[in-house]
Amino acid sequence: MSAKPHFSIAGIPVRIEPIFLVISGLWGLQWLDYGLDIVLVWMACSLVSILVHELGHGFALKAFGRPSVIVLHGFGGVTISQRQSLSRARSIIVSVAGSLTAMALLWLPARAWLGSDTGNQQALDYFYGGQQLNLWFPIYFLAFQNLWWSVFNLLPIRPMDGGNVTAELFGIDLARRLSIATAIVGSIWLFTHDQSYGGFFALFLAFNNFQEIRAARVGADLDAFGVEAPEGSGPPPKGRRRNRGRAKLSAVGPSTSAPPTMGTQDPARVSQLAWAALRDGDAATAKRLTSGLGPAADPYLRASTALATGDPKAFELFEDAYVQEPNGPPNLVATEVLARAGAATVVARRLVERPDGKGRDGAGSLQTHLHYANRYAEAAAVGEVVYAGNPPSQAQTAFEVACSWAKAGSVDHAATWLERAADAGFRAPSVVDGEPDLATVRADPRWPLLRARLT
Repeated sequence: MSAKPHFSIAGIPVRIEPIFLVISGLWGLQWLDYGLDIVLVWMACSLVSILVHELGHGFALKAFGRPSVIVLHGFGGVTISQRQSLSRARSIIVSVAGSLTAMALLWLPARAWLGSDTGNQQALDYFYGGQQLNLWFPIYFLAFQNLWWSVFNLLPIRPMDGGNVTAELFGIDLARRLSIATAIVGSIWLFTHDQSYGGFFALFLAFNNFQEIRAARVGADLDAFGVEAPEGSGPPPKGRRRNRGRAKLSAVGPSTSAPPTMGTQDPARVSQLAWAALRDGDAATAKRLTSGLGPAADPYLRASTALATGDPKAFELFEDAYVQEPNGPPNLVATEVLARAGAATVVARRLVERPDGKGRDGAGSLQTHLHYANRYAEAAAVGEVVYAGNPPSQAQTAFEVACSWAKAGSVDHAATWLERAADAGFRAPSVVDGEPDLATVRADPRWPLLRARLT
């Protein structure tokens, strides 16, 4: 079971697993001859270095409209997000952003400081002045970690950043084989340069890639590097969507060309394969896998598969799913299926027009997920349906519709809906000034008058 995040940075939840501290402490024992305080400094620098690296990924994802969560675990860190709908170029940018951020923010300043007169004096004071702790060791560790760990991360070894880039460019199969070869060569170099920990780590990565290749040969889908996201750490809601709660979206891994039967995989793995098939447009495989799950199939998976295969019951299934689980599906694939089929507004109307009123929350979740999936025009259209159904806060809904229209490139529609939000009583100066979705509207000549009505 996943645990809760410990804190958030700029809206990105972060969890630090205890094993992270244990492993960083064990690695820091190489500095024990200088004292236990230096080992603790190494641990603290490791935490800062890896966190800054992962935040590089997180902020890149944020720039592309993707929520993420960070987990620091036994062998480093991982930034978990829904990246499947990113373009190849954007996915590569996200992959290299971690190392580039760490080198720019930590290595370059640390390197400059170590070569300065102050840095040289601090080194002399420590080594020839009684070894009283000063800034030299922390800065030295930051320079070492953020240079060599960044370089290592850019090698073509999965699941490191360079390995992810290789998978984007050449496919997962070749990336795994290249990972094994590179990791073995790297381990030899590390062992011969008195870096035993790094050597064992490289061999660990090579072995796990080999395990994935073996699994793929028998038609299984093994993610040897999977890390579970913290509990309740779905996409961080934007300020305007707080009233809807958090949707627990999970990543969907790659599908395999020969999906296994139920006898070889647990239901959770089969569900993941079915979602991956839907994401890739393979409706026949998704239908076969979903049928094998029977009643255990996620209601959104059943509905998405039905829509992808042309089943006339699809709309009813989606309505039932959103009523049963109003927070929405576990990932953005279902949202993409609805958007590709042009069926989002149809489902939204069915939900809003229910006599018992139990579909309104689900319609709101659909609008939010469409926005997260960069389906801004569809999100705006669904939001208009929600607004027409007299939601509890028409002002908030109108503001959300305006944000979606702005992201869709329609400043005129966005301005109209901001006026409706103002008419309904929306007043939030800090929100309208800081909302990134409204950047195009703020550049419009009408903005001063609109802002005056919203503040």
